[in-house]
Amino acid sequence: MSFSVVIASKVELHFLEQCLRSLEGQVAEARAETIVVAAGPPERAERIRTAFPWVRVMHHPGPATVPQLRRLGVMAAQGELVGIIEEHCVAEPGWIVEAQATHSSGHYGAVGGPVLDNGYKRRRDWVVYFCEYSGFLPPFPDREYAELNGANIAYRRRVLLEHADLLEKGFWEAALHPVLLAKGIRFRAAPRMRVRHCGPFPFGYYLRQRYLFSRAFAGARRELLAPQSRLAYLVAAPAVPLLLLLRMARRVGHDARLKREFVRTLPWIAVALTVYAAGEWVGYAAGPGQALLEVE
Repeated sequence: MSFSVVIASKVELHFLEQCLRSLEGQVAEARAETIVVAAGPPERAERIRTAFPWVRVMHHPGPATVPQLRRLGVMAAQGELVGIIEEHCVAEPGWIVEAQATHSSGHYGAVGGPVLDNGYKRRRDWVVYFCEYSGFLPPFPDREYAELNGANIAYRRRVLLEHADLLEKGFWEAALHPVLLAKGIRFRAAPRMRVRHCGPFPFGYYLRQRYLFSRAFAGARRELLAPQSRLAYLVAAPAVPLLLLLRMARRVGHDARLKREFVRTLPWIAVALTVYAAGEWVGYAAGPGQALLEVE
């Protein structure tokens, strides 16, 4: 099956450069296309074109959300499958091959794999990793699985085109995935389809992004919930950081190295989870506002 990789780009170019270097050989071998949709000034897009002539670069001049940038890439893609990877992740060898093989094994709308750490040296990078990806650590299941992450996923393009009206509405896991699953579209975990999340991120920058992401995510879900469900979350919000912390601890418990880093960074994780809960509270109470435009 033909394959397109779509990457939305809004942050510092060294993240994107790492991501593209990890894909170059795989793209050539699979005869795949790579589309980067770059927000910001035209000079930024031109730098990407010059450094990576094998990449198709689409420039978006104004402010844009990550889902809006992804949608532009999806609409331009030619592959039967569209792989989505975040620009601050790198693809492990065989990423495209595993996505193609898993799709060919059944009639799946989306397949996705785990997000690995990058052996971080700094505590704050471990905080980002645990808070963002603790639900997608290895070992990853090898079966049909609803909980796929938008940082490492490959869709059938026709499924995305059939739901193009949803691609700009919040983060895809919040707006798109529930609709696909409700329609009986099957998701499949692919444990060997792996990416690594790369740092570094300043801690203050991450906390702000975590707040914005959480508000945008909750704001998108808010429209799908009954008023009593939203009220229940607002009342229970103070307990959310503790519940998230316990869930995270359970997920890292299988790996001694991850457990050690988790314990070492626990105070910083607690701060980040409190910010996470605050963002969701505001999102459920007042909607997303302009938060999604500022998420990078």
